[in-house]
Amino acid sequence: MPLRTALLLLATALAAGTSSAEDDAVKALRKSCDAGAAADCQRLASMYATGEGVSRDAGKAADFHKKACELGLGESCLSLAALHRTGEGAKKDLARATELYERACGAGRPDGCAELAGMYERGDELARHLGRAAELHLKACDGGVVASCGSVAAMYAEGSPMARDEARAVALYEKACEGGDPSSCGQLALMMRDGRGVKADPARAAALARRACDGGQARACSALGSALREGSGIPRDPAGALAMFTRACDASDGRGCLGLGELHRDGVATARNPARAAELFERACQSSVGEGCYELAVLVARGQGVTQDASRATSLLRDGCTQGDPRGCVQLGALFQSGGLVMRDLNRAAALFREACEKGSTEGCSRLGAMRESGDAIGRDISEAMSLYARTCDGGVPADCHKLAKLVRRERRDTRAALDLDGKACTGGIGPACFEVARAWEAARDPVKALSFYQKACTAGHQPGCAKARKMEP
Repeated sequence: MPLRTALLLLATALAAGTSSAEDDAVKALRKSCDAGAAADCQRLASMYATGEGVSRDAGKAADFHKKACELGLGESCLSLAALHRTGEGAKKDLARATELYERACGAGRPDGCAELAGMYERGDELARHLGRAAELHLKACDGGVVASCGSVAAMYAEGSPMARDEARAVALYEKACEGGDPSSCGQLALMMRDGRGVKADPARAAALARRACDGGQARACSALGSALREGSGIPRDPAGALAMFTRACDASDGRGCLGLGELHRDGVATARNPARAAELFERACQSSVGEGCYELAVLVARGQGVTQDASRATSLLRDGCTQGDPRGCVQLGALFQSGGLVMRDLNRAAALFREACEKGSTEGCSRLGAMRESGDAIGRDISEAMSLYARTCDGGVPADCHKLAKLVRRERRDTRAALDLDGKACTGGIGPACFEVARAWEAARDPVKALSFYQKACTAGHQPGCAKARKMEP
C-alpha cells in the first residue's frame, strides 16, 4: 500500500475516533441535563451557541438555556432573555424576555436586574416606568453592578422618580466610582466641587475629575480644565487647562468648547483670537450649553471676531436663556424693557427677569423687584418686591438692601429693621444708606457716630452727606 494512502487512512481513522469521543461527551452532557443537572444544560447551550465541538445551532442553544433556566440557573435565564429580546434562535418576544429577566434577577443575577432596569428607564422596549427602574437598579447595585449604582444615584440627584436626596446620590456615586465606573467618578467630582450633598472639597473634586477624564469622560476633562484654570483644589495651570479643554472639546463636549473659547477670547495660555473664540462658542451653543450662546451673543453684538449683527445677537441671547444661562434671560429682558433692537414689551421683560431669577440670577431677581415696586405694566406688588429685595440683599446686592430698608420703613413702620438693612447697604458702599444711619445716630444724640456715617456717605458720593459732614466737622 502506498505510504500516502496509508497516512490518509490513518488520519481518517483518528478523526473518526475523535468525532466519536466528542459525540460521547455530548451524549453524556445530554443525559446529565435530562437528569436535572442545570450546569450541564447550560454547558450544552454554550457549545451550540459558539459551535464548540458541535455544529453551531442557535435554536438548540435556546432550548438548552430554557432547560437550565427552568432548573433554576439564573445565568441561562439571562441568556435566554437576550435571545428572546433579539430574536436570535428564539422567537422575538419582549414579554417573555421581561419575564426571564425578572426570573434571572430573582435567581441572584444582578445583571438581570440591571438589564430590566435599563429597559424600564429608557422606555424604548417597555413602557417607561422610572419607579420600577429605580427599584431594579438598587437591587442590581446591591449585587455589585456599579453602573446601576451610578444610574440610581442620578435619580436621587435629580429627584426623579424619588424625592431628591443628594447625600444618598453622593454615597451611591462613591460606591460606583470605587467599583471602577468612570462616569460616576465624574458626577461625584461635580458634586464635590459644588458642595451638593457633601461638604465642598475642591481638591478631591479635581482628583476625581482627573480619574474620570483618564477613563474617557469628556465632561470630567472640562471640569478638570476649569479647576486648572481657576486653581481650585489644584495648582493653577493655564497651559494644563488649555490641554484639558482641548481634549474635552475634541470629544464633542460643549463645556470643553466653552472653556477653550474663553481662553482664546482672553488670550490665556494661547494667543488672543476672537474669531477662534466665536467658532468655539458656537460649537458650545450648538451642544445646548447656554453659556456658549451668551458668550457668542456678546461677540456678535460687538463685532469681535465675527460680523456685527444685532438681530443675530438677540437670537443668541434667546437661545442662551432657553438653554439655561440666566444672563441671556436678563439681557434679553433688558432689551424688551428698553426697546430699540426689539419692540418694547414690559410684560415680556418681566417674564424674562422672572425666568432668570428662578434660574438663580440675582440680577434677574433685582430687576423684577424694581418692576414689581414701580408697577411697570405688570402691576404693582410691594409684597413680592420686598421678598425679591430680601433675596438679592442676602445675595450680595447692597443697593437692594437700601431699597428694602425704605420699603420696610414705609410699609411696616419697622425703624430698627430698616436701620439694620441700611447698615448692611452702607457697608456695601451705598451712600444714601450711610446717610440714613447717620441721621439715626444724630437723632440718638451721638454726634461722633453720626459724623462717621455722614463721612462714609460722602465718600460714597452722596452730596447731602458731604454737606452734613462739613457742618459737623470740628
